[in-house]
Amino acid sequence: MIRLALVLCVLAGPALAEVRLRDPVTIILDEAKADCANLDGGVFEAPEGTVARVDLTGDGIVEFIVDAAKFVCSTSASYWGGTGGSQLSLVVEGKRLDYFAQEWKVIAWNKAPVLLLWLNGGECGGAGADPCIEALVWSDYNHAFMSVRPAASE
Repeated sequence: MIRLALVLCVLAGPALAEVRLRDPVTIILDEAKADCANLDGGVFEAPEGTVARVDLTGDGIVEFIVDAAKFVCSTSASYWGGTGGSQLSLVVEGKRLDYFAQEWKVIAWNKAPVLLLWLNGGECGGAGADPCIEALVWSDYNHAFMSVRPAASE
């Protein structure tokens, strides 16, 4: 039994290494494509503007934002979102950070990029249609986005 486990680990090693080396943006898009295909053989599209290149950390190097609200699946009109919003995946320092928002925008404030997320009003203690915004700013010290809300999932 132990030998079988060792053989499986050796065989799985290269496959696991390949997954770890793949670009997070490609992984996100491949996951969405697979999800769409599992919905009655749907055809997935990521139109222009789905992946944005933006400096989110203020270091002059662009990061990526993958906006699932722009995903298209031929067999589902609303698979990736609804009135509450859609997944927004940030790729920073090689890590994927997932948020949920209706809209997003990056502004400059005190020479630092600030990511604004327009959220469902329920996130701020109101009704769904009430305005609610979260502001995220990158901390070089913490290597994370700072906000008054809990951190994003990885």
